[in-house]
Amino acid sequence: MKVNDAVLLKSGFSHADLQKLKNNIASYGGSLDSVTHDLANRFSAAKWITITAFTLLAVTLMLASAEISITLAGTLAIVLPFIGYLTPAKLAYKSWRYRRLTTNSDPR
Repeated sequence: MKVNDAVLLKSGFSHADLQKLKNNIASYGGSLDSVTHDLANRFSAAKWITITAFTLLAVTLMLASAEISITLAGTLAIVLPFIGYLTPAKLAYKSWRYRRLTTNSDPR
């Protein structure tokens, strides 16, 4: 798949977003394709971790004692923001959306 600036701009990336991606490439190497792929994977992982955590919290609220539920809610309130910090959420979402749109329209 050929990824370039024009395609990314058309799919919703801003010029500032592209500059962040290019700075990352300059610092750590790679290509726009590999960076968008990695960010999309990070978004997917963060999404599923968050969904699983809230599902676990919902089950705990229904079945466990109040003390356990409060402890889990507090733990999630501390841990989930770290996931957001480790994954640049805005760029990761745009990369995930771009990948989803391009793979769905790719007539392999």
